[in-house]
Amino acid sequence: MNTSGRLIKALATIVLLSAAVGLIAIAVGSVLVPALSLGACLFGASILLTRKEPEPEPPEVIEKIVVTSPGLAAYDLLELIGSGSMGELWKAKHKALGRIVALKRIKSAVTDAEDLARFKREARATSDLRSPHTIEVFDFGVDQGALFYAMECLDGIDLQRLIARDGPITPARAIPILVQACHSLADAHAQGVVHRDIKPANLMLCRYGLDLDFVKLLDFGLAKAVHKEGTEGALTREGVVLGSAAYIAPESVKGSASVDGRADLYALGAIAFWLITGRLVFDLDKRIAMVRAHLSQTPPSAASISPFAVPRELDELIAGCLKKDPNQRPQSAAELADRLRAIRTTDRWSKQDAEAWWKTSGALADRDGPAAISRMPPQGTSAE
Repeated sequence: MNTSGRLIKALATIVLLSAAVGLIAIAVGSVLVPALSLGACLFGASILLTRKEPEPEPPEVIEKIVVTSPGLAAYDLLELIGSGSMGELWKAKHKALGRIVALKRIKSAVTDAEDLARFKREARATSDLRSPHTIEVFDFGVDQGALFYAMECLDGIDLQRLIARDGPITPARAIPILVQACHSLADAHAQGVVHRDIKPANLMLCRYGLDLDFVKLLDFGLAKAVHKEGTEGALTREGVVLGSAAYIAPESVKGSASVDGRADLYALGAIAFWLITGRLVFDLDKRIAMVRAHLSQTPPSAASISPFAVPRELDELIAGCLKKDPNQRPQSAAELADRLRAIRTTDRWSKQDAEAWWKTSGALADRDGPAAISRMPPQGTSAE
């Protein structure tokens, strides 16, 4: 009750009590009764004025408040970067902030429940991660029935195109790249997210503010959430092979329900092999032959193929990542990063080397156009 309400109630009480006291005084003929009773009335009124009314119980919360995006109307679409069977990727500008973003939009015609769920899963999985080496998602929503999300628009080149264009890189340059990838994976694995499609095309080498050779991990479209009880979401079905054949772990080929973060470390070992040799671990023409090789064949030594002097520790670590048994690999991304940092190389890659590369070769990434920016996730499994 508010203050005015309590005042009215108090005055009414005084009037009623005073009338009652007057009647008593007339009946008994006493002068003291009115005086004493008047004091009691005033005391009672003061209690009514100062007493705090109990706060009403808050209503039961039925559902959480959801802040929705204003939709695609908040963006100017500047350039179509690429498109696939599921959706489109645009270079766009947020009208209010002026921020340039890569905007991924699922085609309205797509009605497949698994594709839709996969798109939403990628946005949610990525937005929950906090590593600076994971691409950041800024916005997510639905516009006229079409799902979309906006993420960082990166200035750089992916590792697939880098090696295909320039050839293998030195161990001194490759090791920091791998360490940064480990940072992103360590954060994802700590939150129960396994990427499951680690490959060079999903790792971007960027100019990021004042940093050069800054790594960003993309595309969590195949990401699997591993729950505490050891089960996984219904979107991952045992017996279904997801991922890229050139980098797929044996347990992923088998469609095992127990696939965990060590499958990502297997793929990262295959990427390390690619970076310093310019070749795939199993360079076979057919996808099925490549998949079978990951299941049964012993990979060659990276040091025997690389044109550079490969430290023995790095060669052994790559071989360790490529073990068929997950228990024989490094057991976490953090462990792998620590072992990479401990390796000493005979070559060097300094800040000055990076600056010189980005002024010359790195500038070509700008002219490569759309592919230099975050790309569409792969559909199904490719041989990349």
